[in-house]
Amino acid sequence: MLQQSRRWLLLLDYDGTLAPFHQDRMQAVPYAGVSERLEALADRSQGRVVIISGRQIEDLKQLLPLRQPVEMWGSHGREHLDHDGSYRVVDLNPAERQVVDGLAKEMAARGWGHQLEHKPTALAVHWRGLPEEAQRSIRNAAEAYFASVQAPATLEMMPFESGIELRSRSRTKGQVVAEILAEEPDDAPAAFLGDDWTDEDGFAVLGERGLGILVRPEARESCAKFHLTPPGELIRFLDRWLEHTKESIA
Repeated sequence: MLQQSRRWLLLLDYDGTLAPFHQDRMQAVPYAGVSERLEALADRSQGRVVIISGRQIEDLKQLLPLRQPVEMWGSHGREHLDHDGSYRVVDLNPAERQVVDGLAKEMAARGWGHQLEHKPTALAVHWRGLPEEAQRSIRNAAEAYFASVQAPATLEMMPFESGIELRSRSRTKGQVVAEILAEEPDDAPAAFLGDDWTDEDGFAVLGERGLGILVRPEARESCAKFHLTPPGELIRFLDRWLEHTKESIA
């Protein structure tokens, strides 16, 4: 099907999908061979390679400095960097910003400032590598703060792999996937690869329209139809995609 297609879409999460988790978030570099394969795919004129991540765009640019730039959606879809370098962000409104900044101050006052990841439109609290008691304390403190304030209904606390994030519910990876699909031909083959619970709405939106693929060491319940174990099966998948999207020379 890919070989006969005039257009195809490859949508990919970053952490846990293209790169293994690391206690130092800025050391979470892609698995060996991933960057080269993404660059080769990005060179193909009939394809659209898109990174859809909870990370902020600045992090993604540092961790994935591809020779051939690809489209990136950061902060769960509130930031967009097109392959031509154009950038836009959907800011939090003042009420949302006040609550997010308040959580940052609360966590810092408790001595957990180094666990925070400040994003343009959210605040993530990480606990990877900490003892279980410390993890529980951080999570309980974050949830207690959120319960104690009059937060706008547009904000939510969303758990992710080894952390929790205070973010606006007005943008999700599922909305990004839906927007991308709407811009492309209905018959364009599409795949979305992700690992975390935040990727599930993307899998759900894709549905039968394409391949939802869970990428993680162990399978779990998911809206994704398929499972790959990284890095070996991930690399083989990218190689197969490359093989079946070769462009003929007119």
